[in-house]
Amino acid sequence: MRGYFLIVICFYLFQPLCAQENIDSLRSVWENADLSDSLRLKAINKLAWDGHIFTQPDSTYYYAQLHFDFAKEKGLKKEMAVALNSQGTAHYMMDNYAKAIEYYYHSLKIKEAINDTLGMAATLNNIGMINDDQGLRKEAIDNYTKAMEFAKSLLKNSNDPNIEESLVSSYNNLGTLYTESDPELALVYFIKMINITSKLGLVREQAYAFNNMGNIYSDRGDKENALAYYQEGLTTLEKIGDQGGIIDGLNNLGILYFEQGDYQKAISYAKKALDKAEKDELNSGISDAAEILYECYKSLGNHQKALRLYELHIQHRDSLKNELSKQELIRQSYKYEYEKRAAADSIAFATNEEIKNSKIAEQQALLDSEQAEHLLLYVVLAMLIVLTIVIYRGNRRQVQAAKVIADQKEEVESQRDKISHQNQLLEEKNREITDFNNNLERLVTERTKELQKSLYQIRKYQHNLAHNIRAPYVTLMGLINLIEDERFDSTENQKVIQALRVTGDKVELVLRDISKELNATESTDKG
Repeated sequence: MRGYFLIVICFYLFQPLCAQENIDSLRSVWENADLSDSLRLKAINKLAWDGHIFTQPDSTYYYAQLHFDFAKEKGLKKEMAVALNSQGTAHYMMDNYAKAIEYYYHSLKIKEAINDTLGMAATLNNIGMINDDQGLRKEAIDNYTKAMEFAKSLLKNSNDPNIEESLVSSYNNLGTLYTESDPELALVYFIKMINITSKLGLVREQAYAFNNMGNIYSDRGDKENALAYYQEGLTTLEKIGDQGGIIDGLNNLGILYFEQGDYQKAISYAKKALDKAEKDELNSGISDAAEILYECYKSLGNHQKALRLYELHIQHRDSLKNELSKQELIRQSYKYEYEKRAAADSIAFATNEEIKNSKIAEQQALLDSEQAEHLLLYVVLAMLIVLTIVIYRGNRRQVQAAKVIADQKEEVESQRDKISHQNQLLEEKNREITDFNNNLERLVTERTKELQKSLYQIRKYQHNLAHNIRAPYVTLMGLINLIEDERFDSTENQKVIQALRVTGDKVELVLRDISKELNATESTDKG
Protein backbone atom coordinates (compact mmCIF):
# COMPACT_ATOMS: atom_id res chain seq x y z
CA MET A 1 0.00 0.00 0.00
CA ARG A 2 2.77 2.41 0.87
CA GLY A 3 4.27 4.21 -2.10
CA TYR A 4 7.42 6.30 -2.22
CA PHE A 5 7.10 9.89 -3.33
CA LEU A 6 9.13 10.42 -6.48
CA ILE A 7 10.14 13.67 -8.09
CA VAL A 8 9.82 13.74 -11.88
CA ILE A 9 13.35 13.61 -13.16
CA CYS A 10 14.72 16.57 -15.12
CA PHE A 11 13.48 15.65 -18.58
CA TYR A 12 14.20 19.23 -19.43
CA LEU A 13 16.16 21.23 -16.91
CA PHE A 14 13.53 22.46 -14.45
CA GLN A 15 10.96 23.04 -17.17
CA PRO A 16 7.46 23.47 -15.58
CA LEU A 17 5.63 20.50 -17.03
CA CYS A 18 2.08 21.68 -16.32
CA ALA A 19 2.13 25.43 -17.09
CA GLN A 20 -1.26 25.08 -18.80
CA GLU A 21 -0.56 27.96 -21.20
CA ASN A 22 -2.79 28.27 -24.17
CA ILE A 23 -1.54 25.90 -26.87
CA ASP A 24 -2.85 28.14 -29.67
CA SER A 25 -1.07 31.14 -28.15
CA LEU A 26 2.19 29.23 -28.00
CA ARG A 27 1.75 28.06 -31.57
CA SER A 28 1.13 31.62 -32.77
CA VAL A 29 4.31 32.79 -31.04
CA TRP A 30 6.28 29.98 -32.70
CA GLU A 31 4.91 30.78 -36.16
CA ASN A 32 5.57 34.55 -35.86
CA ALA A 33 8.85 35.07 -37.70
CA ASP A 34 9.00 38.70 -36.57
CA LEU A 35 9.64 37.69 -32.97
CA SER A 36 13.10 36.99 -31.59
CA ASP A 37 14.57 33.51 -31.96
CA SER A 38 14.73 33.07 -28.19
CA LEU A 39 10.97 33.72 -27.77
CA ARG A 40 10.08 31.40 -30.62
CA LEU A 41 12.33 28.63 -29.26
CA LYS A 42 10.84 29.03 -25.79
CA ALA A 43 7.34 28.74 -27.27
CA ILE A 44 8.10 25.62 -29.34
CA ASN A 45 9.73 23.98 -26.30
CA LYS A 46 6.59 24.61 -24.22
CA LEU A 47 4.49 23.22 -27.06
CA ALA A 48 6.58 20.06 -26.89
CA TRP A 49 6.06 19.68 -23.15
CA ASP A 50 2.85 21.32 -21.92
CA GLY A 51 -0.13 19.06 -22.21
CA HIS A 52 1.66 16.52 -24.40
CA ILE A 53 4.47 14.76 -22.60
CA PHE A 54 2.24 12.51 -20.46
CA THR A 55 -0.70 12.10 -22.85
CA GLN A 56 0.67 12.60 -26.38
CA PRO A 57 4.39 11.96 -26.35
CA ASP A 58 4.38 11.59 -30.12
CA SER A 59 3.32 15.26 -30.33
CA THR A 60 6.17 16.12 -27.98
CA TYR A 61 8.56 14.41 -30.39
CA TYR A 62 7.07 16.31 -33.35
CA TYR A 63 7.43 19.75 -31.76
CA ALA A 64 10.90 18.85 -30.46
CA GLN A 65 11.94 18.02 -34.03
CA LEU A 66 10.78 21.48 -35.18
CA HIS A 67 12.74 22.90 -32.27
CA PHE A 68 15.86 20.96 -33.28
CA ASP A 69 15.67 21.88 -37.00
CA PHE A 70 15.27 25.58 -36.24
CA ALA A 71 18.12 25.55 -33.71
CA LYS A 72 20.39 23.70 -36.15
CA GLU A 73 19.61 26.23 -38.89
CA LYS A 74 20.57 29.06 -36.52
CA GLY A 75 23.64 27.23 -35.22
CA LEU A 76 22.33 27.21 -31.63
CA LYS A 77 23.92 24.06 -30.23
CA LYS A 78 22.55 24.46 -26.73
CA GLU A 79 18.98 24.61 -28.06
CA MET A 80 19.71 21.59 -30.28
CA ALA A 81 20.70 19.68 -27.14
CA VAL A 82 17.47 20.77 -25.39
CA ALA A 83 15.39 19.53 -28.32
CA LEU A 84 17.20 16.18 -28.38
CA ASN A 85 16.56 15.87 -24.65
CA SER A 86 12.82 16.43 -25.29
CA GLN A 87 12.81 13.77 -28.00
CA GLY A 88 14.54 11.34 -25.67
CA THR A 89 11.84 11.96 -23.07
CA ALA A 90 9.11 11.37 -25.67
CA HIS A 91 10.64 7.99 -26.44
CA TYR A 92 10.91 7.26 -22.72
CA MET A 93 7.19 7.95 -22.25
CA MET A 94 6.50 5.51 -25.11
CA ASP A 95 8.68 2.92 -23.33
CA ASN A 96 11.18 2.95 -26.16
CA TYR A 97 14.23 2.96 -23.90
CA ALA A 98 16.72 2.24 -26.66
CA LYS A 99 15.68 5.33 -28.64
CA ALA A 100 15.43 7.41 -25.48
CA ILE A 101 19.01 6.53 -24.53
CA GLU A 102 20.16 7.30 -28.08
CA TYR A 103 18.69 10.82 -28.01
CA TYR A 104 19.86 11.48 -24.46
CA TYR A 105 23.43 10.54 -25.37
CA HIS A 106 23.28 12.70 -28.50
CA SER A 107 22.14 15.59 -26.32
CA LEU A 108 24.88 14.85 -23.78
CA LYS A 109 27.56 14.83 -26.48
CA ILE A 110 26.58 18.32 -27.65
CA LYS A 111 26.50 19.61 -24.07
CA GLU A 112 29.95 18.19 -23.47
CA ALA A 113 31.24 19.91 -26.64
CA ILE A 114 29.93 23.33 -25.52
CA ASN A 115 30.85 22.69 -21.85
CA ASP A 116 27.24 22.99 -20.64
CA THR A 117 27.93 21.36 -17.27
CA LEU A 118 24.49 22.02 -15.79
CA GLY A 119 22.81 20.60 -18.89
CA MET A 120 25.07 17.54 -18.67
CA ALA A 121 23.93 16.99 -15.08
CA ALA A 122 20.25 17.07 -16.14
CA THR A 123 20.79 14.60 -18.99
CA LEU A 124 22.82 12.24 -16.80
CA ASN A 125 19.91 12.20 -14.34
CA ASN A 126 17.60 11.24 -17.23
CA ILE A 127 19.93 8.46 -18.38
CA GLY A 128 20.17 7.20 -14.79
CA MET A 129 16.38 7.13 -14.62
CA ILE A 130 16.24 4.78 -17.62
CA ASN A 131 19.00 2.61 -16.10
CA ASP A 132 16.92 2.46 -12.91
CA ASP A 133 13.78 1.40 -14.80
CA GLN A 134 15.75 -1.31 -16.60
CA GLY A 135 17.13 -2.68 -13.34
CA LEU A 136 20.67 -1.50 -14.14
CA ARG A 137 21.29 -0.31 -10.59
CA LYS A 138 25.07 0.21 -10.82
CA GLU A 139 24.77 2.23 -14.05
CA ALA A 140 21.97 4.30 -12.53
CA ILE A 141 24.06 5.08 -9.45
CA ASP A 142 27.04 6.02 -11.63
CA ASN A 143 25.01 8.46 -13.71
CA TYR A 144 23.17 9.98 -10.74
CA THR A 145 26.52 10.41 -8.96
CA LYS A 146 28.15 12.06 -11.99
CA ALA A 147 25.21 14.45 -12.23
CA MET A 148 25.60 15.28 -8.54
CA GLU A 149 29.36 15.88 -8.90
CA PHE A 150 28.84 18.18 -11.90
CA ALA A 151 26.38 20.27 -9.93
CA LYS A 152 28.71 20.41 -6.90
CA SER A 153 31.61 21.58 -9.07
CA LEU A 154 29.50 24.46 -10.38
CA LEU A 155 28.47 25.54 -6.87
CA LYS A 156 32.11 26.37 -6.07
CA ASN A 157 31.98 29.42 -8.35
CA SER A 158 28.26 30.21 -8.60
CA ASN A 159 25.15 30.69 -6.48
CA ASP A 160 22.75 29.95 -9.32
CA PRO A 161 19.64 28.31 -7.75
CA ASN A 162 19.27 26.12 -10.85
CA ILE A 163 22.46 24.34 -9.82
CA GLU A 164 21.03 23.55 -6.39
CA GLU A 165 17.78 22.40 -7.98
CA SER A 166 19.85 19.98 -10.04
CA LEU A 167 21.38 18.70 -6.80
CA VAL A 168 17.86 18.18 -5.39
CA SER A 169 17.09 15.85 -8.30
CA SER A 170 20.34 13.90 -7.83
CA TYR A 171 19.87 13.59 -4.06
CA ASN A 172 16.27 12.43 -4.48
CA ASN A 173 17.20 9.88 -7.12
CA LEU A 174 20.09 8.47 -5.09
CA GLY A 175 18.04 8.46 -1.88
CA THR A 176 15.17 6.61 -3.55
CA LEU A 177 17.60 4.11 -5.12
CA TYR A 178 19.33 3.36 -1.79
CA THR A 179 16.09 3.22 0.29
CA GLU A 180 15.97 -0.58 0.44
CA SER A 181 19.63 -1.57 0.06
CA ASP A 182 21.25 1.11 2.25
CA PRO A 183 18.60 3.09 4.18
CA GLU A 184 21.22 4.97 6.21
CA LEU A 185 22.79 6.36 3.05
CA ALA A 186 19.33 7.10 1.67
CA LEU A 187 18.57 9.19 4.78
CA VAL A 188 21.80 11.16 4.24
CA TYR A 189 20.71 12.08 0.70
CA PHE A 190 17.16 12.98 1.79
CA ILE A 191 18.50 15.23 4.57
CA LYS A 192 20.75 17.02 2.05
CA MET A 193 17.71 17.35 -0.19
CA ILE A 194 15.64 18.89 2.65
CA ASN A 195 18.39 21.44 3.42
CA ILE A 196 18.42 22.71 -0.16
CA THR A 197 14.63 22.66 -0.64
CA SER A 198 14.22 24.65 2.59
CA LYS A 199 16.67 27.24 1.31
CA LEU A 200 15.10 27.52 -2.15
CA GLY A 201 11.49 27.19 -1.02
CA LEU A 202 10.86 24.02 -3.04
CA VAL A 203 7.94 23.00 -0.83
CA ARG A 204 6.63 20.04 -2.81
CA GLU A 205 10.06 18.43 -3.16
CA GLN A 206 10.70 18.99 0.55
CA ALA A 207 7.39 17.30 1.46
CA TYR A 208 8.23 14.32 -0.72
CA ALA A 209 11.59 13.98 1.09
CA PHE A 210 9.78 14.05 4.48
CA ASN A 211 7.40 11.29 3.41
CA ASN A 212 10.19 9.13 1.99
CA MET A 213 12.12 9.46 5.25
CA GLY A 214 8.95 8.54 7.13
CA ASN A 215 8.69 5.36 5.04
CA ILE A 216 12.31 4.42 5.87
CA TYR A 217 11.78 4.89 9.64
CA SER A 218 8.48 3.01 9.47
CA ASP A 219 10.14 0.03 7.74
CA ARG A 220 12.80 0.02 10.47
CA GLY A 221 10.16 -0.02 13.23
CA ASP A 222 10.99 3.50 14.42
CA LYS A 223 7.35 4.59 14.54
CA GLU A 224 8.05 7.80 16.46
CA ASN A 225 10.37 9.28 13.81
CA ALA A 226 8.16 7.89 11.05
CA LEU A 227 5.13 9.68 12.51
CA ALA A 228 7.02 12.96 12.86
CA TYR A 229 8.19 12.94 9.21
CA TYR A 230 4.77 11.83 7.87
CA GLN A 231 3.04 14.67 9.70
CA GLU A 232 5.64 17.21 8.58
CA GLY A 233 5.22 16.06 4.98
CA LEU A 234 1.43 16.13 5.16
CA THR A 235 1.39 19.64 6.66
CA THR A 236 3.63 20.91 3.88
CA LEU A 237 1.54 19.29 1.13
CA GLU A 238 -1.67 20.75 2.58
CA LYS A 239 -0.13 24.22 2.41
CA ILE A 240 0.39 23.98 -1.33
CA GLY A 241 -2.78 21.99 -2.01
CA ASP A 242 -1.08 19.00 -3.65
CA GLN A 243 -4.12 16.70 -3.54
CA GLY A 244 -2.35 13.59 -4.80
CA GLY A 245 0.43 14.06 -2.25
CA ILE A 246 -2.10 14.76 0.54
CA ILE A 247 -3.97 11.53 -0.20
CA ASP A 248 -0.75 9.49 -0.15
CA GLY A 249 0.33 11.21 3.07
CA LEU A 250 -3.01 10.44 4.80
CA ASN A 251 -2.80 6.82 3.72
CA ASN A 252 0.78 6.55 5.04
CA LEU A 253 -0.39 7.79 8.45
CA GLY A 254 -3.33 5.35 8.33
CA ILE A 255 -0.93 2.47 7.67
CA LEU A 256 1.37 3.59 10.49
CA TYR A 257 -1.44 3.75 13.09
CA PHE A 258 -2.84 0.40 11.87
CA GLU A 259 0.56 -1.23 12.39
CA GLN A 260 0.64 0.26 15.90
CA GLY A 261 -2.83 -1.18 16.66
CA ASP A 262 -4.46 2.26 16.96
CA TYR A 263 -7.34 1.36 14.64
CA GLN A 264 -9.46 4.46 15.37
CA LYS A 265 -6.73 6.89 14.29
CA ALA A 266 -5.95 4.68 11.30
CA ILE A 267 -9.63 4.78 10.29
CA SER A 268 -9.71 8.57 10.76
CA TYR A 269 -6.80 9.19 8.38
CA ALA A 270 -7.93 6.55 5.89
CA LYS A 271 -11.45 8.04 5.72
CA LYS A 272 -10.03 11.48 4.97
CA ALA A 273 -7.90 9.96 2.24
CA LEU A 274 -10.88 8.05 0.83
CA ASP A 275 -13.07 11.18 0.71
CA LYS A 276 -10.43 13.21 -1.14
CA ALA A 277 -9.59 10.35 -3.51
CA GLU A 278 -13.27 9.79 -4.41
CA LYS A 279 -13.70 13.53 -4.95
CA ASP A 280 -10.72 13.62 -7.30
CA GLU A 281 -11.62 10.20 -8.80
CA LEU A 282 -8.13 8.96 -7.99
CA ASN A 283 -8.34 5.16 -8.23
CA SER A 284 -4.96 4.50 -6.60
CA GLY A 285 -5.86 6.61 -3.55
CA ILE A 286 -9.32 5.03 -3.24
CA SER A 287 -7.89 1.52 -3.48
CA ASP A 288 -5.19 2.18 -0.83
CA ALA A 289 -7.60 3.92 1.62
CA ALA A 290 -10.25 1.21 1.21
CA GLU A 291 -7.67 -1.48 1.90
CA ILE A 292 -6.57 0.25 5.13
CA LEU A 293 -10.19 0.59 6.30
CA TYR A 294 -10.89 -3.03 5.38
CA GLU A 295 -7.95 -4.23 7.53
CA CYS A 296 -8.99 -1.99 10.45
CA TYR A 297 -12.69 -3.05 10.46
CA LYS A 298 -11.72 -6.68 10.07
CA SER A 299 -9.43 -6.38 13.12
CA LEU A 300 -12.28 -4.70 15.06
CA GLY A 301 -14.70 -7.49 14.11
CA ASN A 302 -16.94 -5.25 11.99
CA HIS A 303 -17.09 -7.72 9.12
CA GLN A 304 -19.97 -6.02 7.31
CA LYS A 305 -18.01 -2.76 6.84
CA ALA A 306 -14.86 -4.72 6.20
CA LEU A 307 -16.54 -6.63 3.36
CA ARG A 308 -17.92 -3.48 1.77
CA LEU A 309 -14.55 -1.73 1.89
CA TYR A 310 -12.76 -4.83 0.62
CA GLU A 311 -15.09 -4.84 -2.40
CA LEU A 312 -14.39 -1.12 -2.89
CA HIS A 313 -10.65 -1.81 -2.71
CA ILE A 314 -10.84 -4.64 -5.29
CA GLN A 315 -13.11 -2.58 -7.56
CA HIS A 316 -10.74 0.39 -7.71
CA ARG A 317 -7.66 -1.80 -7.75
CA ASP A 318 -9.06 -3.46 -10.88
CA SER A 319 -10.01 -0.05 -12.25
CA LEU A 320 -6.47 1.10 -11.60
CA LYS A 321 -5.11 -1.94 -13.42
CA ASN A 322 -7.46 -1.26 -16.31
CA GLU A 323 -6.43 2.36 -16.30
CA LEU A 324 -2.77 1.37 -16.39
CA SER A 325 -3.53 -1.10 -19.14
CA LYS A 326 -5.29 1.61 -21.14
CA GLN A 327 -2.38 3.93 -20.61
CA GLU A 328 -0.07 1.20 -21.77
CA LEU A 329 -2.27 0.64 -24.83
CA ILE A 330 -2.23 4.36 -25.51
CA ARG A 331 1.54 4.38 -25.20
CA GLN A 332 1.85 1.42 -27.51
CA SER A 333 -0.54 3.14 -29.91
CA TYR A 334 1.60 6.28 -29.82
CA LYS A 335 4.65 4.17 -30.38
CA TYR A 336 2.99 2.41 -33.33
CA GLU A 337 1.80 5.69 -34.84
CA TYR A 338 5.24 7.15 -34.44
CA GLU A 339 6.90 4.16 -36.09
CA LYS A 340 4.30 4.19 -38.88
CA ARG A 341 4.82 7.90 -39.43
CA ALA A 342 8.57 7.39 -39.35
CA ALA A 343 8.21 4.62 -41.96
CA ALA A 344 6.03 6.87 -44.15
CA ASP A 345 8.50 9.69 -43.79
CA SER A 346 11.22 7.25 -44.71
CA ILE A 347 9.36 6.26 -47.91
CA ALA A 348 8.78 9.89 -48.88
CA PHE A 349 12.31 10.67 -48.03
CA ALA A 350 13.51 7.71 -50.07
CA THR A 351 11.49 8.93 -53.12
CA ASN A 352 12.96 12.40 -52.86
CA GLU A 353 16.32 10.91 -52.35
CA GLU A 354 15.92 8.77 -55.45
CA ILE A 355 15.14 11.82 -57.60
CA LYS A 356 17.92 13.75 -55.98
CA ASN A 357 20.28 10.82 -56.42
CA SER A 358 19.36 10.60 -60.12
CA LYS A 359 20.33 14.22 -60.67
CA ILE A 360 23.37 13.78 -58.57
CA ALA A 361 24.27 10.69 -60.62
CA GLU A 362 24.09 12.72 -63.88
CA GLN A 363 26.23 15.44 -62.42
CA GLN A 364 28.51 12.86 -60.97
CA ALA A 365 28.89 11.20 -64.40
CA LEU A 366 30.01 14.51 -65.95
CA LEU A 367 32.24 15.14 -63.04
CA ASP A 368 33.67 11.63 -63.31
CA SER A 369 34.36 12.18 -67.02
CA GLU A 370 36.20 15.41 -66.34
CA GLN A 371 38.00 13.79 -63.49
CA ALA A 372 38.96 10.88 -65.76
CA GLU A 373 40.47 13.31 -68.33
CA HIS A 374 42.31 15.16 -65.63
CA LEU A 375 43.42 11.88 -64.17
CA LEU A 376 44.73 10.70 -67.55
CA LEU A 377 46.66 13.95 -67.99
CA TYR A 378 48.06 13.59 -64.51
CA VAL A 379 49.03 9.99 -65.26
CA VAL A 380 50.89 10.98 -68.50
CA LEU A 381 52.68 13.80 -66.73
CA ALA A 382 53.54 11.47 -63.91
CA MET A 383 54.91 8.89 -66.35
CA LEU A 384 57.07 11.55 -68.08
CA ILE A 385 58.37 12.71 -64.75
CA VAL A 386 59.10 9.16 -63.71
CA LEU A 387 60.84 8.44 -67.03
CA THR A 388 62.97 11.57 -66.71
CA ILE A 389 63.92 10.61 -63.21
CA VAL A 390 64.78 7.08 -64.35
CA ILE A 391 66.99 8.35 -67.19
CA TYR A 392 68.69 10.88 -64.95
CA ARG A 393 69.30 8.28 -62.30
CA GLY A 394 70.56 5.80 -64.95
CA ASN A 395 73.10 8.31 -66.33
CA ARG A 396 74.21 9.27 -62.88
CA ARG A 397 74.66 5.60 -62.01
CA GLN A 398 76.73 5.03 -65.20
CA VAL A 399 79.03 7.95 -64.37
CA GLN A 400 79.37 6.70 -60.85
CA ALA A 401 80.05 3.16 -62.09
CA ALA A 402 82.74 4.40 -64.53
CA LYS A 403 84.42 6.36 -61.78
CA VAL A 404 84.34 3.33 -59.53
CA ILE A 405 85.81 1.14 -62.27
CA ALA A 406 88.62 3.65 -62.91
CA ASP A 407 89.40 3.82 -59.23
CA GLN A 408 89.39 0.05 -59.01
CA LYS A 409 91.69 -0.22 -62.07
CA GLU A 410 94.13 2.25 -60.55
CA GLU A 411 94.03 0.32 -57.31
CA VAL A 412 94.68 -2.97 -59.18
CA GLU A 413 97.69 -1.50 -61.03
CA SER A 414 99.07 -0.16 -57.77
CA GLN A 415 98.65 -3.58 -56.15
CA ARG A 416 100.26 -5.22 -59.19
CA ASP A 417 103.36 -2.95 -58.90
CA LYS A 418 103.60 -3.77 -55.23
CA ILE A 419 103.38 -7.50 -55.99
CA SER A 420 106.09 -7.20 -58.68
CA HIS A 421 108.39 -5.41 -56.25
CA GLN A 422 107.74 -8.07 -53.64
CA ASN A 423 108.54 -10.79 -56.20
CA GLN A 424 111.92 -9.14 -56.96
CA LEU A 425 112.74 -8.97 -53.31
CA LEU A 426 111.81 -12.64 -52.93
CA GLU A 427 114.03 -13.61 -55.84
CA GLU A 428 116.98 -11.73 -54.32
CA LYS A 429 116.39 -13.42 -51.00
CA ASN A 430 116.18 -16.82 -52.73
CA ARG A 431 119.54 -16.18 -54.47
CA GLU A 432 121.13 -15.12 -51.22
CA ILE A 433 119.80 -18.24 -49.54
CA THR A 434 121.09 -20.44 -52.42
CA ASP A 435 124.52 -18.82 -52.26
CA PHE A 436 124.57 -19.19 -48.50
CA ASN A 437 123.59 -22.84 -48.78
CA ASN A 438 126.34 -23.49 -51.37
CA ASN A 439 128.95 -21.71 -49.27
CA LEU A 440 127.73 -23.48 -46.19
CA GLU A 441 128.16 -26.87 -47.85
CA ARG A 442 131.65 -26.00 -48.98
CA LEU A 443 132.54 -24.71 -45.55
CA VAL A 444 131.14 -27.80 -43.92
CA THR A 445 133.23 -30.01 -46.25
CA GLU A 446 136.37 -28.03 -45.51
CA ARG A 447 135.73 -28.00 -41.79
CA THR A 448 135.03 -31.73 -41.86
CA LYS A 449 138.33 -32.39 -43.58
CA GLU A 450 140.21 -30.20 -41.13
CA LEU A 451 138.48 -31.92 -38.23
CA GLN A 452 139.31 -35.37 -39.57
CA LYS A 453 142.90 -34.29 -39.99
CA SER A 454 142.99 -33.01 -36.43
CA LEU A 455 141.47 -36.19 -35.14
CA TYR A 456 144.01 -38.22 -37.02
CA GLN A 457 146.87 -36.24 -35.55
CA ILE A 458 145.34 -36.57 -32.07
CA ARG A 459 145.01 -40.34 -32.45
CA LYS A 460 148.50 -40.54 -33.76
CA TYR A 461 149.75 -38.52 -30.83
CA GLN A 462 147.82 -40.67 -28.43
CA HIS A 463 149.16 -43.82 -30.00
CA ASN A 464 152.69 -42.52 -29.83
CA LEU A 465 152.16 -41.43 -26.28
CA ALA A 466 150.83 -44.79 -25.28
CA HIS A 467 153.67 -46.51 -27.05
CA ASN A 468 156.27 -44.22 -25.50
CA ILE A 469 154.87 -44.68 -22.05
CA ARG A 470 154.46 -48.41 -22.40
CA ALA A 471 158.14 -49.01 -23.18
CA PRO A 472 159.45 -47.44 -19.92
CA TYR A 473 156.61 -49.14 -18.12
CA VAL A 474 157.74 -52.56 -19.38
CA THR A 475 161.29 -51.79 -18.41
CA LEU A 476 160.15 -50.61 -14.97
CA MET A 477 158.15 -53.75 -14.41
CA GLY A 478 161.03 -55.92 -15.57
CA LEU A 479 163.36 -54.31 -13.08
CA ILE A 480 160.85 -54.81 -10.32
CA ASN A 481 160.47 -58.48 -11.20
CA LEU A 482 164.21 -58.85 -11.36
CA ILE A 483 164.64 -57.33 -7.95
CA GLU A 484 162.01 -59.64 -6.56
CA ASP A 485 163.62 -62.66 -8.06
CA GLU A 486 166.91 -61.79 -6.36
CA ARG A 487 165.00 -61.69 -3.09
CA PHE A 488 166.59 -58.88 -1.28
CA ASP A 489 166.41 -59.15 2.50
CA SER A 490 166.66 -55.58 3.33
CA THR A 491 163.46 -54.20 4.75
CA GLU A 492 163.96 -50.83 3.08
CA ASN A 493 164.43 -52.48 -0.27
CA GLN A 494 161.18 -54.34 0.18
CA LYS A 495 159.36 -51.05 0.74
CA VAL A 496 160.90 -49.54 -2.36
CA ILE A 497 159.98 -52.51 -4.41
CA GLN A 498 156.43 -52.44 -3.10
CA ALA A 499 156.08 -48.72 -3.95
CA LEU A 500 157.47 -49.32 -7.44
CA ARG A 501 154.97 -52.11 -8.00
CA VAL A 502 152.07 -49.95 -6.95
CA THR A 503 153.23 -47.17 -9.23
CA GLY A 504 153.66 -49.58 -12.05
CA ASP A 505 150.12 -50.92 -11.60
CA LYS A 506 148.71 -47.40 -11.78
CA VAL A 507 150.68 -46.64 -14.97
CA GLU A 508 149.40 -49.89 -16.44
CA LEU A 509 145.84 -48.91 -15.60
CA VAL A 510 146.30 -45.55 -17.35
CA LEU A 511 147.71 -47.21 -20.41
CA ARG A 512 144.76 -49.59 -20.64
CA ASP A 513 142.30 -46.70 -20.50
CA ILE A 514 144.21 -44.87 -23.28
CA SER A 515 144.17 -48.00 -25.38
CA LYS A 516 140.41 -48.43 -24.92
CA GLU A 517 139.79 -44.82 -25.95
CA LEU A 518 141.92 -45.18 -29.02
CA ASN A 519 140.16 -48.37 -30.03
CA ALA A 520 136.72 -46.82 -29.54
CA THR A 521 137.65 -43.74 -31.62
CA GLU A 522 139.01 -45.84 -34.42
CA SER A 523 135.85 -47.98 -34.44
CA THR A 524 133.68 -44.83 -34.67
CA ASP A 525 135.70 -43.40 -37.54
CA LYS A 526 135.47 -46.65 -39.40
CA GLY A 527 131.72 -46.85 -38.83
